[in-house]
Amino acid sequence: MIAAKIILSILIYLFNAAIAVLIGNSTINNYKRTASREQALYFFEKIRVFHYIYYMVSMVAVMMLLTSFLPKTRLNYALIATLPFVYLIFSTILSQVIYHRVNRIVRDVGNSMREELAASIKTSVLMYLPALVILPLRFQWITMDLSGFMPSLFILIGIAAYNLAYPYLLQFSLSAKPLKEKAKKAEIERFLNWHNMKRVQVFEWPTTNSKVANAIVCGLIHKRVFIGSYLLENLSADEMNAILAHEIGHIRRFHLWIKAVLFVAAIPLFLGLTSMMDRLEGSGFHIPIPAGVVFILALLLGYLWFIGSYVSRKLERDADEYVLRMGVPAAVFIRALTKLAELNHSMLSIHKFMEKLQTHPSFEHRIQWIQNAAKHNYGTKDRTIPK
Repeated sequence: MIAAKIILSILIYLFNAAIAVLIGNSTINNYKRTASREQALYFFEKIRVFHYIYYMVSMVAVMMLLTSFLPKTRLNYALIATLPFVYLIFSTILSQVIYHRVNRIVRDVGNSMREELAASIKTSVLMYLPALVILPLRFQWITMDLSGFMPSLFILIGIAAYNLAYPYLLQFSLSAKPLKEKAKKAEIERFLNWHNMKRVQVFEWPTTNSKVANAIVCGLIHKRVFIGSYLLENLSADEMNAILAHEIGHIRRFHLWIKAVLFVAAIPLFLGLTSMMDRLEGSGFHIPIPAGVVFILALLLGYLWFIGSYVSRKLERDADEYVLRMGVPAAVFIRALTKLAELNHSMLSIHKFMEKLQTHPSFEHRIQWIQNAAKHNYGTKDRTIPK
């Protein structure tokens, strides 16, 4: 019986590979039929939503199967809490290996499978690291009540430490290094210094082969901006300044702190739910361990999705507004965003449902908003922040 459950779990997991192969082949066929990288990659993103749904369903099924024969010990509770994230990490890595053909044929990337695999592992571990530590800790804390003050404080300190260390972890994950090209470095530093951002460190991460055009800002205390080399190579100085202005907007409007506070707020939610379930167990109401873990994970993932999508889109709009307040011409900012879409082979206009799954508004909506805002609110006489 145990062997049958293990075999069934392996088959459920491997079905991920079958779905990924089907999605990859369909995307390549779409590209051959339409001759459009943008349409093929948009099709790719839409159909992958169903794969993500299977991730969740199959994760629950595998958990139920594997934990049904485990003894109820603290060590096994910790294992059960870790299992979903380990499952997601390995599923993501497996899919990345299979989707390499899509990246090579449709996106025309120059990265090898080994390079993409290494990047996928780093990104997955960085993303799930807090959960991989906190959830097992909840069930493996020696002789301590996790609903008490000290354990809660310990977890909050751990989350704070993670947020403070995140810029350094991200630098390692991206293999980023300080800017080397003197002319571009001087121009970027000049722009940052002009806007009193002298302490912001700028790093370049190698994305020319992977053809990723993006910029990331992070750091609660020591701010860092990471710019993809592919972006640096294809944007003019004015366009690059517009992108930098957007990242400055995230800093000046305290968006990094807002996200950190919302993230930390998930901890009381987590501790409250687990304590409530402990009290129910103590009163004689039996909750199957896998069902309890899945319930908590579903609420936490839903909460984090809310932060990562809905709140993030609001903050992105706020940062776009700040670009105009800094005096960057709307035409320059729009040109930078249009190039960003072209470099990443992104559709300007996407379905509303797909947009709600993203951390950024669609390029079409961003451009429309910038045009309207610049026309009605931010003429040259209305700038509140001098260039």
